[in-house]
Amino acid sequence: MPTPPTRVPVRAPGPQGVQAAFDELEPTLSEVTFVVVDLETTGTRPGTDEITEIGAVRVRGGEVRAELSTFVAIDGALPGHISRLTGIAPDDLVGAPSLGEVMATFLEFSRGAVLVAHNARFDLGFLRAAATSTDHQWPDPPSVCTLALARRVLHRGETRGHRLGELAAHLGSAVEPNHRALQDARATVDVLHALISRVGDCGVSTLSELRAYDGRLAPEVRRRAALTESLTPGPGVYLFRDGSGGALYVGSSGSVRRRARSYYSGADTRSRMRTMVGLAASVESVPCAHLLEAWTVEERLIDSLQPPYNRRSRNPRRGWWLSPPSGRAIRGQVERNPEHPFALGPFRRAEDARSAWQDLVEATGSPPDAEQWATLVTGRDSATVRAMVDRIDSAAAAGAFERAARLRDRAAVLVRILTRQQELAATACLPELVLAQPGPGRTWAVAIVRHGRLAASGIVPAGAAPLPVIDSLRAGATTVQPGPGPFSGATAAEIRNVHRWIDSAPTRIVSVAGCWTLPLDGAHTLTDWADRAEQAASGISGAEVSSVPR
Repeated sequence: MPTPPTRVPVRAPGPQGVQAAFDELEPTLSEVTFVVVDLETTGTRPGTDEITEIGAVRVRGGEVRAELSTFVAIDGALPGHISRLTGIAPDDLVGAPSLGEVMATFLEFSRGAVLVAHNARFDLGFLRAAATSTDHQWPDPPSVCTLALARRVLHRGETRGHRLGELAAHLGSAVEPNHRALQDARATVDVLHALISRVGDCGVSTLSELRAYDGRLAPEVRRRAALTESLTPGPGVYLFRDGSGGALYVGSSGSVRRRARSYYSGADTRSRMRTMVGLAASVESVPCAHLLEAWTVEERLIDSLQPPYNRRSRNPRRGWWLSPPSGRAIRGQVERNPEHPFALGPFRRAEDARSAWQDLVEATGSPPDAEQWATLVTGRDSATVRAMVDRIDSAAAAGAFERAARLRDRAAVLVRILTRQQELAATACLPELVLAQPGPGRTWAVAIVRHGRLAASGIVPAGAAPLPVIDSLRAGATTVQPGPGPFSGATAAEIRNVHRWIDSAPTRIVSVAGCWTLPLDGAHTLTDWADRAEQAASGISGAEVSSVPR
């Protein structure tokens, strides 16, 4: 297994030393507030038929927090068969609150909650239509349909049907539904909790996993979710292995245990992932300080282990590059692993790289010389791009609209490649970039990036002076010498991961090549300091840079 970037073990004890990430932010099901709702109506057509009764139960963590029950005044007559089915008499609706009043109350009662109903399409359709007709804004909350969930969770033939009464009896509900709104909502609460309990051992712990649960995984496979119990709960990399120890799949997450468990819920509907989980005999993890380290370790593991269920394993060096001619050649070279410092790419297809060379030659009238090529790739001169735009305009003016469209599309590809490459190259040229993101419990996640590659990572514990910890990380960081190629030896994927981490949360540039830019007790974010960092970087000519007093 490749050695991860240097990491000094300076993290606070307990969960406060774990960096927060997007997939950690979703609460567990026990932390979600549900409002289970049931309606009685005069018919089945929202917007035409009317609501006669609303019952709702607000629950969280398996406990009932509040209930709502009310009749609703209607404009038309109550059909006799509805009255006989529900037991609601026309006199019950006399003097009842208007639909507008009831909707205002219900929307406040359900604010911020996930709506649950048995056959949610029916109930939510009526509620949405009622909000529209009473001039209330429908918040379009997330929802769960216990009817659809039961069909996915329960085994075929386990029950005679999936109507609320049949499910309540089968799942041991303490409430027998009776076609009255509050009673049926209470029964639906019991059904919801029973279904959640069923899937709890199958890797389902969040709302998104519950809604995506796929019962097509065999029960014996779903029970293997227990393999994930020993995994790190925080950021890191997870690795599925087969019975002989071979790597099947490598992934990364800000919450490794939760993410790995989700594969056993069937939440990942890709057929190859279901096959992979069926073959997995063990799961292991590599704890990391934060997601940038996790992404870096993930890339290295995929490159070295070539797990068959990672698509990137089939083509670890993705993309094609266009380098200027060398020697007596007159055409640009299209290659996978460029060593030229001004190679242009990566292009998705080799054909795109060849087309770009042809367009550049036609736009300027001759193959670009070394100086023209360098100024184009680095963005110091846009004359070549302007010449391409002139060609497009000329073709359109001559009525060659199809040719103009083709040239436009190819020019757009080239401009995107140039823009992205210049962004990545700006990071790759920096001898050192120190980044920090705020973590939970007043911690800081720190990344030391050298020439576009992660050289060290760690956590500044809560209450600790950050700069001594960062100095320790820098002292123990991997030495990175600039190498060949357009990104000083780094890959485009490595630098994109750095940019991706920066974009994932408010990030601070602590220093650029040893020049300290801001203290960690300030309130500035990456955007606030981008210009200052650029100015600092532009003055760097070597490793010796005077430091700002700390």
